[in-house]
Amino acid sequence: MLFNIFIWAAYIALFIWLARKGRGHDALTAGRVGFGIQAFAYVATYISAVALVGFGGLAYAYGLQMLLVAAGNVWLGTWMVYRFLAWPTRVCQRALGARTPTQLIAKGHESPLLGKALAALFAVFLGVYASAVIKGAALLLAQILPVPVWILIWAVALLVGFAVFVGGLRGVLYTEAMQGFVMLVGICMLVGAVFVAVGGPAAGIEKLAALPPTDAVNNGFVALSGGEQGWFIISLVIVTSVAVWAQPQMIQRHFALASSRQVDRITPLAMLVLTLLVGGAYFVASLSRLILPDVSSPDEVMPMLVRMLLPNAGLQLFVLAIVSASLSTATAIFHIAVSALAEDLPGRKASRGAWLAGIIFCVLLSAGCAQIKGQLIALLCTTSWSIVGATVLVPYVALVRFGKRCPVAAWTSCVAGFSACMFWYLMAHRSLGVLPLFWETARIIPPFFAGFAFSLAGWFAGWGIARDRHSTHPFRKELF
Repeated sequence: MLFNIFIWAAYIALFIWLARKGRGHDALTAGRVGFGIQAFAYVATYISAVALVGFGGLAYAYGLQMLLVAAGNVWLGTWMVYRFLAWPTRVCQRALGARTPTQLIAKGHESPLLGKALAALFAVFLGVYASAVIKGAALLLAQILPVPVWILIWAVALLVGFAVFVGGLRGVLYTEAMQGFVMLVGICMLVGAVFVAVGGPAAGIEKLAALPPTDAVNNGFVALSGGEQGWFIISLVIVTSVAVWAQPQMIQRHFALASSRQVDRITPLAMLVLTLLVGGAYFVASLSRLILPDVSSPDEVMPMLVRMLLPNAGLQLFVLAIVSASLSTATAIFHIAVSALAEDLPGRKASRGAWLAGIIFCVLLSAGCAQIKGQLIALLCTTSWSIVGATVLVPYVALVRFGKRCPVAAWTSCVAGFSACMFWYLMAHRSLGVLPLFWETARIIPPFFAGFAFSLAGWFAGWGIARDRHSTHPFRKELF
């Protein structure tokens, strides 16, 4: 009991101390931040409890083919980003004087109204999405603390709001780096315990290959499935590894870069940490089929593994790791939502009072939504990643990578991407469709794919009809 109190008290104390690293800095600037902090912060923002627990459960059902998702996150979601987008984003942001991802796109495409529309989108969708992340952390804490879930929800929301208010972007980066390290320790402990239980990784793969195929893994547990099952895995790779490029909380991580040389140091470290986190989690979750009984829900797989294999100290550390995954994502989301409310929507630099008001709004919205159940909330939480990515990806990449700037094209791309993605969820998505299905085979097409296709088409259509457009990258010398 004393150990449990000590570890949680130490965690909270370290969290508060690191959050105060941002005192004296502008809430939207990071100052000089080391490459290690940035690498761990990027991974912690990228990987939430959904990835570790939810996708871990999918690995139990789908086997080693889920490692393709981990590979996509490492190479497409990290290497590609730092190789082609991170430094161009920083150069454009600095040259344009943009303080937020919203301002980057709005100023780059010379459309203040587009910035306000994106700010409203980010504030609503990310603010509500944070409710799912916060509730997930509260439910995990309820497993080890004799406190009602509703109180824990408010406590977590207030802790996240405190970090964003006191530390701003700099404090968020430091707390996320700490949480990323805790996540790494927790997953490494679980990986070691599972390897001991199954006789090692090689023996585990051999035993897994001997299991008979199921409907979800029609080619066995060590091969990519055929048909819709295999397509589901491939689509999961794209959605979690490409849609991430344009998530505003990920874009903002590039604002802390000091030089292009720093990118070369961040990239391998971030890739290594991400490989150990998601690769390790999905690998042992796949092997867990050898030692776990049948489970009723994929979400039970990782908690069952932890309770079965780890001692109390290990259990506390793993719960701490999953809570860290939730908190790191929540702080990043809060920071974007608050900046959208306090600065992007009013169109002026946020005052301390406006920043506090934005935080209070986000705490009330996220914690309040986490207390209720409803189809609308579930829809917004589940679809925000794809909708934001489908809306922003094309105009963002066109600006920072290719120097294509056009207000008409940016508007048509954003509107087409958002509308198509939302339409696909409402009409064709398997689990969330609420309107009559218009095309049976459309069910297998992920909404992000539809949104991206329409967004790209909207960009070219807008580019073709616009007169005010620029093709020459104004910062090419700095970039390349």
